[in-house]
Amino acid sequence: MPRKKLKKVLPTHEKIKEQKFLKIFGNFLHKRELWSLSRRKVVGGVLIGIFVACLPMPLQMVLSTFLAIYFSVNLPISFALIFISNPFTMPPLFYFEYKLGNLILGNTNPVEFNFDSMYDNFEQIALSLWIGALVLGVFSSIICAIFVNYFWIMSVKKQRKK
Repeated sequence: MPRKKLKKVLPTHEKIKEQKFLKIFGNFLHKRELWSLSRRKVVGGVLIGIFVACLPMPLQMVLSTFLAIYFSVNLPISFALIFISNPFTMPPLFYFEYKLGNLILGNTNPVEFNFDSMYDNFEQIALSLWIGALVLGVFSSIICAIFVNYFWIMSVKKQRKK
């Protein structure tokens, strides 16, 4: 079952509670729903984790934790998935989001997007970057959640047949 596999790879409740930057959430981390490995809680964690991973912002961990607590979904899943955006994947991800935002907004004269001049032209690229990030985040999180839900159901059906 998917639950057994997830228990092996996910951090424990105690490990996450030990994280210093999560102390701001206090006793909210003790809610049972945040640690539940039910299909719905895991799919909700996937939705939040993938969406937040696409956002071009610092402190994605805090936002992901806050949203998982607010919506009572699986915290370790949402927390782990934000690491999709890491120092190696951020440059191509941001570039794709910027291009997608330009396409959506219909910018015909986009600013040259490179990381050397990014901070100099931030006002000009921020709107395109954020529009692209939000669109990519919504669509990719929904697609990933559908896949996780489907494969979870198929795995349970297969297990029941055995």
